[in-house]
Amino acid sequence: MKSIKIVAKFKVTPANKEAVLASILKCAELSRAEDGNIYYDVTAHVSNPDIIVILEEWKSQAAIDFHNSTAHFKELVESIAGKAEITIDVLTLIN
Repeated sequence: MKSIKIVAKFKVTPANKEAVLASILKCAELSRAEDGNIYYDVTAHVSNPDIIVILEEWKSQAAIDFHNSTAHFKELVESIAGKAEITIDVLTLIN
């Protein structure tokens, strides 16, 4: 089975950036320890510092489903509600 990659893009206002980034970094640390996680990288857009992007790779959909049920993921979702425009792309390799 092919792994699944997720690109989660957060566009924040300067006023909310610090709080959103802190929540993301807290979730990232705990997410990296999950059994099904391959990587969980928090990145910044080069030309727009108000865009934070999480690059994730998971072993399976079951691993993502487990991740989405964790307390740290639910806390992230709750803590950033209304503080960022969020775009999520779910990808798999074709080659």
